[in-house]
Amino acid sequence: MPIYEYHCECKREKEVKLSFKDAGQPQICECGKTMRRKMSAPNFVMKPTGNQMALDTLNSGVVGGKRKAWAEKMAAKGLA
Repeated sequence: MPIYEYHCECKREKEVKLSFKDAGQPQICECGKTMRRKMSAPNFVMKPTGNQMALDTLNSGVVGGKRKAWAEKMAAKGLA
């Protein structure tokens, strides 16, 4: 689930983990006012490869035909 950042007029901020369908629901601050969602940068980068786009984390440190084995190793560790 994505993490959304919210801020209030009283200068409080919070991060909330919400599903996409719940992202539009208003968040209430401790002061009682409705918080506004902040625009923030995504936490991944898409890079062009030879034929398609790929996540930067899947291509870092991988050379030649070892990409699939490396990705499977990272997935087994829960890192991909």
